[in-house]
Amino acid sequence: MPSAEKLAKKQLYFEKLIDLCVNSPNALLVNVDYVASKQMQNIRIELRGKAEVLMGKNTMIRKALQIGHERHPEAGMDKLRAAMVGNRGFIFAKNCTLDYIREVLSKHTRESAAKAGQTSVVDWFIPSGPTGMDPSQTSFFQALNIGTKIVKGQIELVSEFKI
Repeated sequence: MPSAEKLAKKQLYFEKLIDLCVNSPNALLVNVDYVASKQMQNIRIELRGKAEVLMGKNTMIRKALQIGHERHPEAGMDKLRAAMVGNRGFIFAKNCTLDYIREVLSKHTRESAAKAGQTSVVDWFIPSGPTGMDPSQTSFFQALNIGTKIVKGQIELVSEFKI
């Protein structure tokens, strides 16, 4: 059983989330996978006074939204609860527009190298044309179901291939 201090903190978090959901007319649900803590800090600093960034554990957010839905069934918190899958958070607009928040988020977007096991958020293509590989290596492309033909002693990709 959690201590009384922890329960009080959780209750304050629940009340804050419910209050923001009910009283803030505009909010963004943001996915924060692969976002560094320094990026989050910079976003919070830039939005300070204009918007409120609220992150938390999914179980706590779901519980707060469930409590909020019981208290305010017209607020649509059940739909938000269903959308809370993965590493998500809220940005509640107070003294700004959602376009301004999107602009701040896009300003703090950074390119980073992929790590093993990550799913790409962009589509990559192997362009069609000559590969520079000799014809004995066609089995590599056949295993990947990539269409090839042999032209002038080297393998050439027939069409662009999405990775």
